[in-house]
Amino acid sequence: MRTTITLDEKLVSELVKLSGAKTKTAAVASAVREQIRRVKLKKLSELLGSIDFDEELVEGADSLDMKRVHRLERGGRKNAKQG
Repeated sequence: MRTTITLDEKLVSELVKLSGAKTKTAAVASAVREQIRRVKLKKLSELLGSIDFDEELVEGADSLDMKRVHRLERGGRKNAKQG
């Protein structure tokens, strides 16, 4: 999406330098994603202690997810050898 906004050139230049981005657009897009991530984390942290959950159930789901990842990785290696 193309959008026109007015930004402080010094801030944008500093952002490009610090982020290592190759373009202003990439630097700004990265900064926007990072800000969204931070806001989501803050909201999530505010929920800590206010939600009851079954820790054993979560650990079991994590274990199943890891098994699934390993199974998919093995399948990917088998397919690569066949090709």
